[in-house]
Amino acid sequence: MRRDSTIKNRIATLLGVFLSIGVAFILAIGLIFVLSEDPKTTLFCYFLGPFMDRFTFFNMLAASIPLIFSGLGMAIAFQSGVVNLGGEGQIFSGAMICLIVGTALPSLPKFIGIPLVLLSSILFCGFLAGISGYLRKRWNVSDLLSTYLISMGIVSVINFLILGPLRDTNKITIQSISLPSSYLLKRIMLPSYLNTGIILALLVAVGLHFFMYRTHRGYELRVTGSNRDFARYAGIHVGKYYLIPMFLSGGVIGLGGAIEVVGRYQAVFSNLTAGLGWNGIAVALIARNNPIAVVPAALFYAYLSAGAKYAMIHSDLTSEFASIISAIIFYLVTAEAAYSFIRRRIGK
Repeated sequence: MRRDSTIKNRIATLLGVFLSIGVAFILAIGLIFVLSEDPKTTLFCYFLGPFMDRFTFFNMLAASIPLIFSGLGMAIAFQSGVVNLGGEGQIFSGAMICLIVGTALPSLPKFIGIPLVLLSSILFCGFLAGISGYLRKRWNVSDLLSTYLISMGIVSVINFLILGPLRDTNKITIQSISLPSSYLLKRIMLPSYLNTGIILALLVAVGLHFFMYRTHRGYELRVTGSNRDFARYAGIHVGKYYLIPMFLSGGVIGLGGAIEVVGRYQAVFSNLTAGLGWNGIAVALIARNNPIAVVPAALFYAYLSAGAKYAMIHSDLTSEFASIISAIIFYLVTAEAAYSFIRRRIGK
């Protein structure tokens, strides 16, 4: 009986997601007919453009990599009942720590250097988010507020480093010095930016899903996130589930920033995050905080962005209208996901 109820709930969730996507697409199509002088071409470019050539398609996959890590980090936090609004700062920190460690130790072998810079980013960003978990546990400080404030502070510090001590004065653009080439991940499907970081992203998603749904610690984390009073009554040490999920959340998000450096950019610049921290929240909501579902949710968002860029190049769709259309689609889908999430929380 309980299993049948679970299956029905999952079917209802999927139907809700597909319905919201369908409504959003209908609104987007209507908007294109109003705004475009050649709606047929614009529609073709927007919805099918990302699949028209190898370069666009594989760049779309590359754009999904940091979204997967950001979405996974947010999903961990939401599953455990804490809120992490520090994604922007954590991605930025992951990228910068990766760069600092890599440039400080430029002569390490690749099989040692790459794991070292990635691990350094995970630990630092996990510690950064863990501060908020400790503040919540020790003095009941709002994690929503503390994660955001710490993030904004660290962003300012990193921007100072990029503009000052770590700036590469030999480049026209404002960016940091470059990571040694020996630390870079292998590119696949050239000339696109897709790299082997996508394999790591998939492995992390599978690993977190196993942890959340197949281990005792993962079960305790989910129970605590669902109802802390019940978890406390059941003998679970709820205090540590402010710290553990925050550390995991920050570490995974920071790993996404590090992958951007070793996999794509080789340097850090001021707009590297480009809203990835906030987009990760939306990806996690669409995925219903399921680590495996984060992957298609991130691909969906990357698809919307790729379609908008393709339509801007090959049709009369301007960047402003492309942003409006993408926002309509994504916000409707996110709103439906957020509504379902809040409704379940209230019900519990």
